[in-house]
Amino acid sequence: MSLSFKVLFLFNLLFLTSCNHLLYPAERQAFVEQKSIRPIPQDIYIPVLKNDKNSFLHAWYFSANSKIKKGLVVHFHGNGQNLTTHFLFMNWIIEYGYDYLIFDYRGYGASSDEQATQLKTVQDGEAIFNYLHENYQGVPIIAFGQSLGSNVLVRTLQELNQKGFKELLPSVVVLESSFLSYQQAGSSVLGQKWFLYPLKPLVYLALSDEWSAANLIKFTPEIPALFFHGNKDSIIDYKLGKKNYELWPGEKIFITQEEGGHISAFADKRFIKSRIIFLQCMDNILSKKGLIENCAK
Repeated sequence: MSLSFKVLFLFNLLFLTSCNHLLYPAERQAFVEQKSIRPIPQDIYIPVLKNDKNSFLHAWYFSANSKIKKGLVVHFHGNGQNLTTHFLFMNWIIEYGYDYLIFDYRGYGASSDEQATQLKTVQDGEAIFNYLHENYQGVPIIAFGQSLGSNVLVRTLQELNQKGFKELLPSVVVLESSFLSYQQAGSSVLGQKWFLYPLKPLVYLALSDEWSAANLIKFTPEIPALFFHGNKDSIIDYKLGKKNYELWPGEKIFITQEEGGHISAFADKRFIKSRIIFLQCMDNILSKKGLIENCAK
């Protein structure tokens, strides 16, 4: 047996037995102390399954720093760490009239101690929209999904739409470094490094696409959507974000971060214009004064 074959076999064995951990490298510890944040976010605990007190989501809620509130941004974060780091991507929004809520999937942070799975993350998403509908009726909801969170968000919206729960759908969707297929995303990760390229076929054995948004495209709701993607994204290929954009059935706009990396639109100071576009689009859509394609002009 050649050395290269042995390496391939060992990687295959490792990947097949730990793919769920690779997809959800959840962290429980806090990376930023809540008491050090200004304003201090409010803890919210949201039940996932009825009559099951052991299954819940932990969220941080930031109130807008203004008397007039335009809406609420709910954040579906990516697969690493937990909300104690991911909140830094979008908490700036509270200075512009928007409430902000970010939550952890089960298994992450202070959410219930369960192993995250594709199914569970979608159930978590449905629980979030149920909570928002019950507690923020009449408030425009902007749903923001980053990386893995983009697929969770879109699949959640598809499930709600398929089941006829249109009243739970948000007013606007914002997706960054997005993808529709877990298998394509995994292949993208391996394809970024030449020495991992031969292992790409293993992704289709190791990762299930059962709960990918790609499987329910026809149930994607026609909601105005903004897409942000760096054309040098080394994790989720730029082409995957463009494909997601092209298949989106509603009014939409795609904003490229030139030389931008993974989820760089709101984290990299070079792309401060992304924030401006985001705010302009929200004003256009929520006030119904203009089309979404005018946001970037």
